[in-house]
Amino acid sequence: MRFCDYTGVQESIFSVPTTAREQIVIVTAEVNRALAAMTPGDGLCTIVVPHTTCAISVNENADPDVMTDLTKALRAMIPNVNFKHGEGNSDAHLLSTIIGTSLTWPYRNGKLAFGTWQGVYFIELDGPRTRKVSVYVV
Repeated sequence: MRFCDYTGVQESIFSVPTTAREQIVIVTAEVNRALAAMTPGDGLCTIVVPHTTCAISVNENADPDVMTDLTKALRAMIPNVNFKHGEGNSDAHLLSTIIGTSLTWPYRNGKLAFGTWQGVYFIELDGPRTRKVSVYVV
């Protein structure tokens, strides 16, 4: 984990390794560690994946079947299109665009303010790779 301070905007960066082309990894604990290192207070944080073939979201963190079901559903969403992009990962670019590469969420006492079953999903769409995730607070 790396920590930076840009004139009032603080950033913490951590890595997420994946083992499959499409994989969801719950990174709630990592985000909370980053927040705790930056602030004991309350506010809004922004979580960013600075990549074009992965995404970030919030969903259920209790039942691993949810991650499996969502991964299958995302795959089924890909249209039968003759993509021109030569790397063969245009489907990942499309899903990343649909899901999003950042989210803003409240935190209290340096910890994400979640409901009982919520967690942060890092969504790999073109793995396996090791990716960076940035957490920002002002």
